[in-house]
Amino acid sequence: MAALETALIRLKRGQVWEVDFEPQAHKEEPGKRGLPALVIQTNILNQAGHATTIVIPGTNQVYRDAQGDGYPLRVSVGKLGDMTQETDLLVDQIRTISNQRLLGDKPLAALSRSHMKRVEDALRLLTGD
Repeated sequence: MAALETALIRLKRGQVWEVDFEPQAHKEEPGKRGLPALVIQTNILNQAGHATTIVIPGTNQVYRDAQGDGYPLRVSVGKLGDMTQETDLLVDQIRTISNQRLLGDKPLAALSRSHMKRVEDALRLLTGD
C-alpha cells in the first residue's frame, strides 16, 4: 500500500487490522503476512496521520490453559467481524509498525469495550502500571 493511500485510512484505537509482519527480526516475533493486529495507539496520533502505529500482534495459534487463554501474556478475542480464524493477542509483543504494513482499506473488526478493558488490564500488569 502506498504512503498516500495510508494517509486516507482512518485508524482508531481498538480496531483490528490485517498486517504484514514480514520480515521478522527475531524468531520469537510473529512473522507471517496477513495476521491480525490490534491498534492500541491513541486516537490523537491516529487522527494526525502519524506514519507509524502502535499495535499488539495477534496469532491464529490460540492457546488455552486451565485458567483460560494464557492471560496476561495473551488475550483471546475469538473470531470477530471479518477475521477468518480465532485469534489471541500477544500482549507481551507490542510493536510500532509503519502504516505501509497495514493490508486492506478497512479494519477486520473492532473490539468491544469489555475486550479492550481486558487488553488494557493485561498491559497494566505487564508494564507495572
